[in-house]
Amino acid sequence: MAFKSVEEFNKERYHDMFRLVDDKDSAEVIFLYRNKQDELKADAHYIKTNAYEGYIHCCGKGCPACARHFRLDTKIFIPMYVINQTDRAHGNVTYPVDQILFWDRKITFDKQLDEMVFYPYPTPIDCVFKITRNGAFRDMNTRFDIVAIGAHSLSYDTILAKFNAKMPDYYSTIIKEFSIAELEEMLQNNTATPASDLPEYTPVPRAGYQ
Repeated sequence: MAFKSVEEFNKERYHDMFRLVDDKDSAEVIFLYRNKQDELKADAHYIKTNAYEGYIHCCGKGCPACARHFRLDTKIFIPMYVINQTDRAHGNVTYPVDQILFWDRKITFDKQLDEMVFYPYPTPIDCVFKITRNGAFRDMNTRFDIVAIGAHSLSYDTILAKFNAKMPDYYSTIIKEFSIAELEEMLQNNTATPASDLPEYTPVPRAGYQ
């Protein structure tokens, strides 16, 4: 198996995901929401199989992922046209992104989205927003500031057309939908064990130590 750089690995794994990794990293984005009604949620499992690794829609009743105890989360995948990002960890460098990315958030983030985006700006697509991370890598107390910094002349349809994207079909780049039969077959061929099925780990003291 050939080695990959960490950068290449991250690009493959997160290629359609928006990420601000370090404290004070920021990005200038346009939320692809014409109004609150455009915001979608999904009951999602994250699976890792020989055929596919990533998010899938829960099948509901009879879902094979539920039967195998894969964690179920209610998610909002926020679609954004990311104009540029600023990376403080590598010299405060600002670089163009020019891509539609999805921001993976739990449903609890909906309250912050309402307070910082939908309530003050009922048609978010009309504004450019700056998102700033406040919190170190993997800090559970990380917060994000979202501030409108200007207007723009791009329409919702113009942005989607630039990337040959159609909503909600474009969500399939971040979360896949499989039938119960398709998912059952994938999971039957899976070699990984869900974390919830693993036995509880108990440290065993080395001889001579308490």
